[in-house]
Amino acid sequence: MPLGTTTPPTASHVTELLSAVDRDPWGSTSPSVYETARVQTWAPWLPGRDTRWTWLLDQQHSDGLWGEGSPGHRVLPTLSTVAALLHHLAEDGDEARTLQGRHRTEAAARGLHALTTLPPNTELPDTAAVELLVPGLLGEINELLDTLHPGDHPELAPVLRGPRLTALCGLPAATTAELTRWLTRRPALPAKLHHCFEGIAAACPPALIPTAPTTLLGGSPAAAAAWLATAPPTPAHRTQRALLEALAARYQGLLPEAAPITAFERLWVLTALERGNLLSGHESLARRWVTAILDPNGVAGVPGLEPDADDTALALHLAARLGLPHDHTVLDRFRTPTHYACYVGEDTGSITANAHVLLALGSCLHRRPTEAARLVPLIDTLTRWLLDHQQPDGSWNDKWHASPYYATARVTAALHHTATTRPGAAAALRSAAQWAIDTQHPDGSWGLHQPTAEETAYALQILLRLPGTPATLTHPTRQPDPFHPRHPALWHDKTLYAPTAIIHAELLAAHHALACRSDAVEQATADQTAAPPHAPYAATSSPTRRC
Repeated sequence: MPLGTTTPPTASHVTELLSAVDRDPWGSTSPSVYETARVQTWAPWLPGRDTRWTWLLDQQHSDGLWGEGSPGHRVLPTLSTVAALLHHLAEDGDEARTLQGRHRTEAAARGLHALTTLPPNTELPDTAAVELLVPGLLGEINELLDTLHPGDHPELAPVLRGPRLTALCGLPAATTAELTRWLTRRPALPAKLHHCFEGIAAACPPALIPTAPTTLLGGSPAAAAAWLATAPPTPAHRTQRALLEALAARYQGLLPEAAPITAFERLWVLTALERGNLLSGHESLARRWVTAILDPNGVAGVPGLEPDADDTALALHLAARLGLPHDHTVLDRFRTPTHYACYVGEDTGSITANAHVLLALGSCLHRRPTEAARLVPLIDTLTRWLLDHQQPDGSWNDKWHASPYYATARVTAALHHTATTRPGAAAALRSAAQWAIDTQHPDGSWGLHQPTAEETAYALQILLRLPGTPATLTHPTRQPDPFHPRHPALWHDKTLYAPTAIIHAELLAAHHALACRSDAVEQATADQTAAPPHAPYAATSSPTRRC
């Protein structure tokens, strides 16, 4: 995507962003192909059905796949859309013979062909429940194909007559019966499976179906739609249906990965702006948000999900920075001997969640130095864990974001804030900065696969934290554009998404830091020119900006 050069952010830009976030009860994020297609399957009655079909067909790429990112990232959106199209063909045979129906059949055939011809080394990303959703959708698609007749669907005839896709990226297909047997061995449905209930709803024994959720089940539109289609009728159905209809209206008929994301969105927006010294004048709003989000049992980023260390840590960090009452022991429920689990029962640790915990512990220590005896050992242990997970090239990777620039920016921020005096931390910061220098594109931007404004902002954050970074590197010929209307999806949930308000805040902060660095370099140059020979270097920021 092109990166435009813009003027530095003003106070009005920050006010505009915070006001928009404050008014939005759902949160601002990109629509999800996976979630929209799953809702289309489970809730065909939801207003906006034709809009969803048109949008889904428009999202198919020339190679037959759906979704953004690497081929592995595009597997789940493709499976979801193909399944939705096959459900439609199986349930509405008359429409399948219309021109519109043939277009949908052709799209399904291209998607299936693309899945069968994926490069053999395609790897699935570590996204939420991928090990459950891919096998389930493979089995669902195979069962749907078995119900269709080649003579009724000539576009699908080669697929219908050929062998079924029994495995994908090393994961075997799971039939509905196999999923049912797997579920019946459980005494209860774990809460973490609520978020992906759409993947098991058709196989779920009645005794395991969640009862009377008061928010979107698991914070997921697709899970809520599947629950409405499978749970026995109760008054809670009216609530789920109303929430789903309101959410679809918010996104013009489409559906996001999770909702409402207001707690997650507000914490990340405030953290980005606070890090960039852009919260001046907005402290009252920030305190109101954080007070409402803080919870003695831990913070969940989305209602319907369990509390997690990630959101809890940023709420604590902001509370400490804003002078609000807070209790860092709420993080103890997530503590392991070496690091913090993002949520209870987590399989793989999160680099960025632990970076946020380190940031929070440092802020709490700064606020309450009398608690050093307890906090310092925790900070030391967590610092070692993060340093041990740095890649040989100086970067960090994380399961919640597709780009190492995000994870590296989060870790360097935490180390710079709390742990620069710890053994190895300063060297790790220098290594991360060198990695950012080495991976800069010729035009001055950054991006793992292509230049993006978001990744450029993270790379600048990494570099601007390291004293002595060459001044030329703070002046890319293409700067992050905080006002670009669309950003590539790089964040991980079940598939990729782009939390637009959060990205906007990160770009505002990076742009402000870049402008401050430019002022400091210009001032230092002027001072050196005016000073007598051998005068000491003294860089100061512009008096017109709070840098």
